[in-house]
Amino acid sequence: MKWLQIGKEAAKNVGRNKLRTALTMLGLVIGISSVIVLVGMSGGSNRQVAEQMKALGGDIISAYVFEGSLAYDDMAEVRALPAVADAAPSKFLNASVSAGKEKSNRAMVEASDEHYLLVRNLELAAGRNLSSIDRENKSKVCVIGGAVARDLFGTTDAVGRAVKLAGDEFTVVGVLAEKGESMGLNTEGLVLVPFQSAGALGSDGKIESAYVRAAGDDAVQLAKGSVSGYLERDKGIDPMMFSVNTQDELLGASGSVSKTMTLLLAGVASISLLVAGIGVMNVMLVSVAERVREIGIKKALGARRGDILVQFLVEALVMSLFGGVLGILLGIALCAAAEYAGIPCVVSPTIMGVAAGASILIGLAFGIFPAHRASQLHPVEALRQE
Repeated sequence: MKWLQIGKEAAKNVGRNKLRTALTMLGLVIGISSVIVLVGMSGGSNRQVAEQMKALGGDIISAYVFEGSLAYDDMAEVRALPAVADAAPSKFLNASVSAGKEKSNRAMVEASDEHYLLVRNLELAAGRNLSSIDRENKSKVCVIGGAVARDLFGTTDAVGRAVKLAGDEFTVVGVLAEKGESMGLNTEGLVLVPFQSAGALGSDGKIESAYVRAAGDDAVQLAKGSVSGYLERDKGIDPMMFSVNTQDELLGASGSVSKTMTLLLAGVASISLLVAGIGVMNVMLVSVAERVREIGIKKALGARRGDILVQFLVEALVMSLFGGVLGILLGIALCAAAEYAGIPCVVSPTIMGVAAGASILIGLAFGIFPAHRASQLHPVEALRQE
């Protein structure tokens, strides 16, 4: 009953100056909602990347050679390795992509072969894949992503049209279906040309990277070991000079970086909580100064120091909790709005719990000094003040 009375009195005192209370809680609302939104957007980004990688298949392996290289004929040997289902070379080229007066600044030109789409688990929205005939004849053809097609032609209906790669004319034979991002490459901006045709674009014919598809999800590690062993034993490349990674490993590395960024963003947003806490303490100190006579009367009637301390501390907690609840609701609403706008944002129960805990902590930490100051007032001195 005592605590219920204290709570009612605290709520009444907090509501005395509604404008001052609202402005104080505004800092808490902004701080709490900022933490929720920033952490939520980071979590949403992680979820989106994980979903895209899962859609592209968890059995894809990437191999990078930092010193030395492979020849195109070596790819046949890689495909014959234990637990390997298929493999495709990959070589990025520095080439501009244009069609008439239009240019695609997000296009990435990559040289590979007819195995590429199968290995990367990509599909065509229109047209055909590169073929062995294109490779053998060094045909100037290409398969492009939907974003590149829209940049150049304003539509994805681009099959049969001509594009210029580094000023050399290539014919579009296929347009990729939208798939997302894998191994750091956005397939929407991809321009795929036959490996043997890349010489016209300045390629030296050497392979520094390749994609390998394992025979199944349960064979990924075995396939990774086979590729690593081939590079080290058969090609004589120092283990420190090449890297072989699975999708899960890249996702784990990406998640680690993302967690660091999440903590950094949460730390920045938490600065506003510190400012809000100082605001709560300032308002409570003003409240103590305004209610000195009231404190004196309560002490004269038998109120103990602990009673006064608890009363003002509960007032600070009430103010902080109200601000925290409103901040959580605003954060959830902003995340929902972001999701509606196509921006990934995930509000987890954990971050809401942390936000609620932060509100309580702010009330306790920044309310204790004003509450202690109120409890230390001498009743006689307090009653003398008007």
